[in-house]
Amino acid sequence: MAVLNWLETVIRAVAGICLFAVFALVTAQVASRFIFNFSLAAASELSIYAMIWSVFLGAAVAFRRNGHIAMDILKARLPEKLDKIANLLIFVVLAVFLCLVIVKGYELSQRAMLQRSPAAGLPVGFIAFAMPVGSVLALIFLIEGLFVSVPAEDHHD
Repeated sequence: MAVLNWLETVIRAVAGICLFAVFALVTAQVASRFIFNFSLAAASELSIYAMIWSVFLGAAVAFRRNGHIAMDILKARLPEKLDKIANLLIFVVLAVFLCLVIVKGYELSQRAMLQRSPAAGLPVGFIAFAMPVGSVLALIFLIEGLFVSVPAEDHHD
């Protein structure tokens, strides 16, 4: 799955850039307050938006690495036959949930395009769009996991 490995690498890079932006923006905000005695309101707002994007992108990577919350305690006690059924049930529940977040997140982002963020003046829909984008990516990786077991060691760190 070279394409999905590449996709994960891109997602991790973008999420990393978002996290670096959070660090840079918060540092600039603190420096402007204490050194120059004024507030960069847009920096605070943009750092929140960058964090939102990094969370949704990181969640997609967690789906690929099977790092999402699972009920291992209960599953470990199941016979092998029931374990497979439980895995399928978990897949279906997660897929339905992700599809719901994709649809509702897209609807929300479209409605929010007309709103502007207070300090930065960005369309709020761009921030809300992190939900459907991250969920589409997570769904892709969830489907991959149904067909291929991808151990974490095979991924680029």
